[in-house]
Amino acid sequence: MSNWVRFNLVGNGRPVQPDRGRRWFWLAVSLAAYLVLAMAASSAQAFAPFPVARGPSEHRRITDAALACGGGPASACWSRSALDRLEVSLKRPDITAITFRNAAHCDGGDLAPDGGPPRGLGPAALSACRDWIRENLALARAAADGLVDAQGKPTRGSGDCAWRVLKPRTPLCEVDFHLGRALHAAQDFYSHTNWVDRLPPGSTVSLHNPPGLEGAGPIPWLAANNTDAPPPGLMSGCFVFFPESAYCRGRTRHADLNKDHRQDPTSTELDPPRGGVEGNFARAFEAAAGETDRIWRDLQSGLIADYGPVRGQAMACILQGLPPSMCDRKA
Repeated sequence: MSNWVRFNLVGNGRPVQPDRGRRWFWLAVSLAAYLVLAMAASSAQAFAPFPVARGPSEHRRITDAALACGGGPASACWSRSALDRLEVSLKRPDITAITFRNAAHCDGGDLAPDGGPPRGLGPAALSACRDWIRENLALARAAADGLVDAQGKPTRGSGDCAWRVLKPRTPLCEVDFHLGRALHAAQDFYSHTNWVDRLPPGSTVSLHNPPGLEGAGPIPWLAANNTDAPPPGLMSGCFVFFPESAYCRGRTRHADLNKDHRQDPTSTELDPPRGGVEGNFARAFEAAAGETDRIWRDLQSGLIADYGPVRGQAMACILQGLPPSMCDRKA
């Protein structure tokens, strides 16, 4: 894309000036087409990434429940401006090329309905998602080095996270970028797998109604130091492209398992059906909020382990959007 934007054609030994009107027209058309495609895909990929009729996006609701001052555990207190900033990175996996990357959304881990070999990647896909989360958290920790100097004082521009096309990300944006990717995937895990799911009493288990594991809260398997294989029976749904019925023929689909949208209590239809039964949406939401808190606490501990208590605490304070005076006091 950068070469196209720069657009310096050479003809007859002389630079040829592009037709700027035509260039921007096609750029606008291309971006519009891409956004339509990406947003359509996002409707099948994750907890609702955009504000909905009944309030903010689900990723934002989850993150607020875990990290907002006064809303989450006492150890977490992110300012409203910091949460607004992080939300940009939380949404990006649903509107960029990784919309279709299963590891970024914990998709593709379906199992055969008869207990035989996986139809998709099965446990391997789930392990790839866990690796994705951990790799991005490691990159966030490494990028945090640019937030403060050797004495733990904020570096120049450490509080700036204005996204600029074709320019390097600031250290703060770099941390947010990877933290947002990790949180997005971790939150999606609870929507896209059967970890929290309960089936209605008397319902029949089938390809499109797989069993639930009835787990509560964050799964131990995603804990930072866990090296176990995925628990028996843990699965997520197939997603390749639309329509799922064509691309996921003979497999449990993303649409069969996802709990991406909160249910409208006035509606007589369940959409998606999995989230509308047995409190599954609320159970997924609660577990995802617990996972978000666990990731943030682990990241804080990791920053202190990597950079020492003074610099590590100051880095955490900057990410939370707290005043420098509070960072000094915490250090």
